[in-house]
Amino acid sequence: MAAGEVVAPAPLQSFADRSVFQDSNPEQLYVNYCLQPKNSKMLFFPYGQGVNLINHSRENPNVYLRWSTNPMHHADWLKMSLQQYWQVSKSGGIILDVVALRDIQPNEELFLDYGEDWDRAWKEHVQKWKPSPDAMSYTYPADMDETQPLRTVKEQETNPYPSNLATMCSTPDWSRRPNNRTIDWYEVNDWPWWQGMTYCNILEREKGPTGNPVYTVELLFKSRLEQLVHDPSKPRSEMYIDQKVPRKAIRFIEKPYMDDEHILNAFRHPIGMPDELFPEHWKAATAMA
Repeated sequence: MAAGEVVAPAPLQSFADRSVFQDSNPEQLYVNYCLQPKNSKMLFFPYGQGVNLINHSRENPNVYLRWSTNPMHHADWLKMSLQQYWQVSKSGGIILDVVALRDIQPNEELFLDYGEDWDRAWKEHVQKWKPSPDAMSYTYPADMDETQPLRTVKEQETNPYPSNLATMCSTPDWSRRPNNRTIDWYEVNDWPWWQGMTYCNILEREKGPTGNPVYTVELLFKSRLEQLVHDPSKPRSEMYIDQKVPRKAIRFIEKPYMDDEHILNAFRHPIGMPDELFPEHWKAATAMA
């Protein structure tokens, strides 16, 4: 790729401030992929293909950002007052281009200068960072041994699974009524395995017809995080249950707000947006307090 060529377009989604990423505690890591003008509360999330894979380099960047010449880019919006902009703004309405600073060779990694503020914040984070107290217990679902029989809720009292994981089961009947709470599991061939997934608890394990374990599971339809714990006092007549569930219909998944992007001491800082790209007449309206 020659110097000056467009590496990738970066359509932008605009946000007035970081509060949109703070609906959960701690702040979502999406903020790390946003561009933020210096001394401004406003953020822009670029979602073009591959754009969020471009890493940082202050010393040797090989790409830079400029406003796009693509006809899909509404350059006239940047001349509006901020009040007018928010009235017409929609995701992808304004577009940046990632442009080659110099000739880039095949398979060469792309680097963008994230700015002085980002660089300083990262170095301070590295100096001060310490692992979370429960870091060693954190487990990715893909690291679980899928060949082992699953433990029942009773067995998990003394041998629990990692606290950030839950089990999900693929049930063939999502629409069952209160008078049809318990069914024998059956194969559904016209949808992928994940389509009927819901949180579940493993109540019982027994040997199936082929000699492999099958499970009796409690289905937790539309459950919130605090409801994923099995309640042993709840009568089975009040549970939704699938019987004879094969292992292939059960998967491990990270609990809501417990994946690695919600680790408390993860780095959280937007990428610096070059000052010349941000409309001058928006600066006062979006200035940091």
